[in-house]
Amino acid sequence: MIKNKTKNGRTLEKLLTLEPGSLEYITLRSELKKHLTDPGILERFSLVDDELKEEARIILDAFEAITNGMQNPDVFTSVESISKDSLLYLWKELIYAIKAFYEKNYEEMQSRLRKIDPDSPLSIFTPILLHLSGKSNEIISNKKQEAFIDIILRDRSFIRSVIVQITESLEYDMEDLFLETSILMMNDLNNNYKEVAEKFAIWTLETASKYKYSPTMLISNCKKLFGNTEAYRITAIAMSKEEIDISLLFWLQSLLSGLKSRNFEIHEAGAYLTVISRIAGKVENSSDNFYLESLSGLIATIKFELSTIFPGKSECIKRQIPPGLDNPFEELIYLSTEYSSLEENFTRLEAVKSRSLPKVEIVKTVSADNVKSKNRVPVQLSLFD
Repeated sequence: MIKNKTKNGRTLEKLLTLEPGSLEYITLRSELKKHLTDPGILERFSLVDDELKEEARIILDAFEAITNGMQNPDVFTSVESISKDSLLYLWKELIYAIKAFYEKNYEEMQSRLRKIDPDSPLSIFTPILLHLSGKSNEIISNKKQEAFIDIILRDRSFIRSVIVQITESLEYDMEDLFLETSILMMNDLNNNYKEVAEKFAIWTLETASKYKYSPTMLISNCKKLFGNTEAYRITAIAMSKEEIDISLLFWLQSLLSGLKSRNFEIHEAGAYLTVISRIAGKVENSSDNFYLESLSGLIATIKFELSTIFPGKSECIKRQIPPGLDNPFEELIYLSTEYSSLEENFTRLEAVKSRSLPKVEIVKTVSADNVKSKNRVPVQLSLFD
């Protein structure tokens, strides 16, 4: 950001000492309006009145929203209040020009760009937007503009290529291509857009689950990018539709990873156990001994970690869970009431007590129609550290 000692700062400082309406005041104000390169200077300068500071905040919020791709209609409603006489009028037009560009409304974009004074530093965006929108074929002589355009076009080309490859890999059932391309895209997004990378990771894992592809490579890559706790959470969310029982294991593993990091507060553990309790209430039983062993092992380790981190809760848990309880799904529902006071947890517990579920038995089978001919071992269960 530009500091007060810059030309903008000196002009603003002098402007605020002059009598409004004087010839020098009008001249300096016009100069500042045309050449203002940092709206933040108006917000930071102590002598600026509250109304102008508020306009500066509006412009800064709107510029961040439009350049980051955030959808916030309220921001642009506020921008409308900035009048043509405002020091920030040219910034308003630039913001709307960029917005129109992203919406492919190129006539509106050009109309907004024409309102930006050619002598203003903001006019540097005009040839860039015209070139990117295909509205100008003029050779860009400015090296910085040329480099900026080249980066954007290269990024667009990469994204288009990735989308084509992912679409074709799913259409022709090319598992390796889907996994490799998805990982490439995930890594690229994570360099600058971590939140978007995580959302893409969820979609990729969800799609892999739907197509019965092995998630091993994807989960390993998520662990490398986001860390174990977050990678397991992302996987749990992604698998909640197609493989809810496996999703339960990943929720537990994410909780365990977080507990082992010793960064978890009791309310975070409670939130995790509430989600886990919901899923346990839906799964309830399984006939897969390997799955049940994995589930029971995770629960035992989690109970140990919980008692170590929150020792005051340990005795309460021992008193609450009935002796001899051998249904791990019910045990999870009991645990949730100890670490979260949400009413839904107690409602689930009362339902468990009232129906007195029998011991774990066969109530769930895997239909051959839901499994591809590949018939692989559920590798998800071997991914835990």
